[in-house]
Amino acid sequence: MNPTPNAKEVRYTMVGILLGLFLAALDQTIVSTAMPRIVGELKGAEYYAWVTTSYLLASTVSAPVFGRLTELFSRKAVLVAAVLLFLLGSALSGLSQNMVELVLFRGVQGLGGGALFALALTTLAVLFPPRERGRLAGVFGAMFGLSSAVGPWLGGLLTDHFSWRWVFYVNMPVGAVALWFILRHMPRLSPGEREPFDFLGAFLLAAWAVPLMLAFSWGGSTYPWDSPRILGLFALAAAAFGLWVLVELRVPHPLFDLAVFRIPTFTYAALASFFYGPAFLGAVAFLPLYLQVVKGVSASQSGVTVLPLTFGVILGSVGGGQLAARHGRYKGLVLGSALFLLGIFLLFHFLLRVDTPLWLAVFLFFLTGLGLGPAQSLLNIAAQNDVPMHRIGSATSAVQFMRQIGATMGVAFLGTVLAGALSDHLKAAFPQGAAGAPVLARGGEGMALDLDREFARLEDLLARALRGDEAAYRALLQDPMVPKAYLQGLSPGGIPARFAALKEEVRAALAGDEAARRALLQDPTLPEDLKAFLRAPQGALGPEAVEAALAQAEARALEEATRQAVAGLEAAKARLKEALSFGITEALRQIFLYSALFILGALFFVLLLPDRELKGRPAPVE
Repeated sequence: MNPTPNAKEVRYTMVGILLGLFLAALDQTIVSTAMPRIVGELKGAEYYAWVTTSYLLASTVSAPVFGRLTELFSRKAVLVAAVLLFLLGSALSGLSQNMVELVLFRGVQGLGGGALFALALTTLAVLFPPRERGRLAGVFGAMFGLSSAVGPWLGGLLTDHFSWRWVFYVNMPVGAVALWFILRHMPRLSPGEREPFDFLGAFLLAAWAVPLMLAFSWGGSTYPWDSPRILGLFALAAAAFGLWVLVELRVPHPLFDLAVFRIPTFTYAALASFFYGPAFLGAVAFLPLYLQVVKGVSASQSGVTVLPLTFGVILGSVGGGQLAARHGRYKGLVLGSALFLLGIFLLFHFLLRVDTPLWLAVFLFFLTGLGLGPAQSLLNIAAQNDVPMHRIGSATSAVQFMRQIGATMGVAFLGTVLAGALSDHLKAAFPQGAAGAPVLARGGEGMALDLDREFARLEDLLARALRGDEAAYRALLQDPMVPKAYLQGLSPGGIPARFAALKEEVRAALAGDEAARRALLQDPTLPEDLKAFLRAPQGALGPEAVEAALAQAEARALEEATRQAVAGLEAAKARLKEALSFGITEALRQIFLYSALFILGALFFVLLLPDRELKGRPAPVE
C-alpha cells in the first residue's frame, strides 16, 4: 500500500503534471502556425498532413500502453520516462534536415505526448475523488487552452523572428521544470499487486492501429481507395484487430480489459470522444492556412488571431468543470455544448467566404472554443466515474485512444478534402497544364509557402540569369518551382551571350556578307533600330556608331526581357493566390460541414450516456 500523500505533495505533484500536460499540448498548437514556413524551407508539401498524423499515430498507440504501465509500475517512474521521451523527440524534430526526418521524429514526440495526456488524467483520478475531478479537470482543460493560446502566438513569433526549429527547442526548459517537480515531490504511487505486462496485446494493438491509420492517411490521396495497397492495409488491420480481441479476452492480465465496455458510462463516453477528436482538430488544424493564405496575415499574427478560440476553450472547460463539481452532474453540460457546437460549425459552413470580415471569423473562433471546452474535460470524468480503481489507468488511456483514433482518421480524411478542393481550383487557374504552372501550383504546395517571398526569389534569379549570371541560370534549371515555359526562353549567358553572337553577325553583314544581312533582316527578334542600320548603304556608319547602337540594343533587350519575365511571374502569382484563396476557403467550408457531422455522431452517444452523479472514488472490485 502507498502512504496517503500529504497536501504539499499533491499540490506540487499537480504542478509538475500540469506542466507536463502543458508541454504536450503546447507542441500540438505551436507547430501549426510554423508548418507553412517548415514546409516552405524543407519542401515536400505532400507530407504536410503527415507531420500531424505521425504525432497522432504514435500517441494513439502509446496512450493505452503507458496507461497499462501505470497499473503495473510506479506512476512516478512511468511519468518521468514519458517526459524524457517527449523531450528527445522535441530535440530531434528541431534538428530535422528534411520532411521525412521531421515526420519520423514527430512520431517519437507522439509516443511521449500520448503518454503524458493519459498519465495526467490517470494521476488525477488516483489523487482525487470523481466530484473533485470535475473542478480539476476544468483546470486541466484550462491548461490545454492556455497552451493553445500561447502556442500559436509563440510559434508565429519564433518562426518570424528566429527559426521554426525553436518551436521544438522551446519545449526543453518547460520539460526541465516539469521533471524537477515530478522528481522532487511526486510520490511513487506504486500498484498494490505486480502483474505481467501483455506484450502480445501491445504488439497486436500496434499491428491493427497503425495499418488502419495508414490506410486512412493514404487513401484517396497517395493511393486510390480501391488500390491493392489500401485494401491490403484495411485487411491487415481487420485481421490484427480480430486477433487482438481474441487475445485480450483470453489472457489472464490483458493490456486492456474489454469487460469495462459493459459499463455504459465508459462505453458511451469513449464513443463520443471518438467523434469529438476529428471535430476538434478539423476546426483547429487548418485555420492557419485560411488566416495566412486567404487573409494574408503573418505566422505570428495568425497565432494572435486564433487566441479567441483558445480563450473560448479555457472558459468552456473551466466553467464546465466548476458546474459539474457544484451540481455533481455532467450529461446536461456535455449535451448542451454539443448542440451549441453543431450550430457553430453550420454557421462556419454557410458564412465562411474569401471576403468574410476577419472580425466575424475571429468571433466564430471564440464560439467554437466555448463549445469545445466542456467536452475536453467532462467526457473523461464520465468515463472514469464507474470504472474500478485497479483499471483506472487503462480505462482513462482507452478514452484517449478512442479520441486519438478518431482525430487521426478525421485529419487524414479532411486533408484529402483540402487537397481535392485545391486541385480543382488550381486546374481551373492553370488550364494550359504543367508547362505554364509552377510546381507548387501543380502539387498544392502554394498553401504552405510565403508566395510573395518565393516569387521575389524567382524574379531575382530570372533577372540575374538574363544578365548572364551562370549560377542563377543553373539554379533556375534545378528549381522545381519554375514553370517550364520560362525556362524555354533562357539560355546560358543570357542576353549578353546572345548579343555577343549577334554582334559578330551584324559586323559580318555590315562588312558585305549579303547572306548574313538577309538572315538578320528576317529575324523577328532583332530590334528595328538594328535592322535600320543593316538597310543603310555599306560604309555609311562608322565602327563606333555600330558598337554604340549594339550596346543600346542590348540594354533595351535586357530591360524588355526582364520586364516580360517579371510580368509573367507576377501574373502567375496572382492566379495562384486567387486559386489558393478560393480553394482553401471552399475546403474549409466542407471541413466544417464534415465536422458538424462528427458532432452529430458524438451527440448520438451523449444522448445514450447515463447521467450518473459524481460521488466518491470508484470502488475496487472485490
